[in-house]
Amino acid sequence: MANTAAQLGNLLMTNADINYYVQQQIYWNNKYEANAAKLSKQVKAEEKWEAAYDSAADCTRTSALKMNGNTFLAKETAGTAAQCEQWADYKVAEYNEELSLELADLDIEYDSMKTMYETLLEKMRADQEGEKQSTSTAAQDTLMLGG
Repeated sequence: MANTAAQLGNLLMTNADINYYVQQQIYWNNKYEANAAKLSKQVKAEEKWEAAYDSAADCTRTSALKMNGNTFLAKETAGTAAQCEQWADYKVAEYNEELSLELADLDIEYDSMKTMYETLLEKMRADQEGEKQSTSTAAQDTLMLGG
């Protein structure tokens, strides 16, 4: 009887751990998904920023680049690095290099946490199945289940 109680106690603790790990896995998955959406926007903005930079650096451009109604760079004129950056910043104001780097770091951190809890859940569920079987066996041995 004591063995059955101990086995049942272990199973209940494992069930509680699984509930906790599910909550944590959901938490980190939500953080990962939210961050991934922000990172995706920054990646798209970065691509547009680079295209704008390249446009300003292109000396074969067939039209002038205008900023605030004024000619910023005449056609067939390549801009300096500073001018190209200024043009790209003007055309793609939503791109923020520091934010993009921070979001990339968070992406790695959140993915690691999400994966860790997924792995822990797999292990705990395997442990749970073993504990269910041993609890059932112990209960049958003490005739608690009529077996």
